[in-house]
Amino acid sequence: MEDGILKAISTDGSIRAIIASTTHLVADARHKHNLSFTATAALGRALTGGILLAPLLARQGQVALKFHGNGPLGKLFVDASPKGTVRGYLENPQVELPLNSLGNFDVGEAVGHTGYLHVTIDQGFGLSHTSTVELATGEIGEDINQYLVNSNKTGSLVIIGTHLNSRGVEAAGGLIVQLLPDHTEETICQIENNVSTFGTFTFLMRRGMSLEQILGRILEGFTLQTVMPEHPVSFQCKCSDERFFEALKVLERNDLVSMAEKEGQAEGRCHFCNQFYYVGKERLLDLAGKY
Repeated sequence: MEDGILKAISTDGSIRAIIASTTHLVADARHKHNLSFTATAALGRALTGGILLAPLLARQGQVALKFHGNGPLGKLFVDASPKGTVRGYLENPQVELPLNSLGNFDVGEAVGHTGYLHVTIDQGFGLSHTSTVELATGEIGEDINQYLVNSNKTGSLVIIGTHLNSRGVEAAGGLIVQLLPDHTEETICQIENNVSTFGTFTFLMRRGMSLEQILGRILEGFTLQTVMPEHPVSFQCKCSDERFFEALKVLERNDLVSMAEKEGQAEGRCHFCNQFYYVGKERLLDLAGKY
């Protein structure tokens, strides 16, 4: 299945849902950051969460997630846009933990059960606001759900998964379902019954089901209509040679000259994608001469 995202609403106005497959972008992130299995599961879930939240919260801007727990992975950052692009990284990408009692990657222990999730929303008008909630479990999906319940004051369901085998990322994706004002107790009961019987999200992906088929399976009993057609998503960073050069302009002239003479170049690395950038001696001296 190609990576993609689509959004739907029930015809009775009781729920809305957004669903995404993110297998390839999570595999891309694993390669860029040389992630351990546990780190891949954690960052993969967070990247998927960002992809799902961006169209819901920021129609033209971006959504940034920062998970700051007391686990060994350290801080985890994700930055996503409604256009379907996302980037992210974590502090300690080589952390590996034993599987938990259910035989799954222990993301909760790796992120930490105590700490905070900070969600920053930028609508694209130069202003942003940040909301903070305590981590629910450190499992990413539950923490995002807690944020949605606290911020929107309405019920929601967040299902996010990353499945790995010995070769790498086999399946990754997720779903957010939100209750709308026209929902009833029957709506809640139907969703709860469906969730208890469908298995895991990545299991449905590995069976070769499309996003529409998975959505129909998880939300069986609801008549859905698409309000945002499926479109691609990808791991995409904003860094560039020009951005790195522009960042050097904040340095003092003496620092630029010293860097040029001692190091022979300026070197920088983007935290989000691990790309290295270089500016040579002549260009550094030319920049220093403009002061």
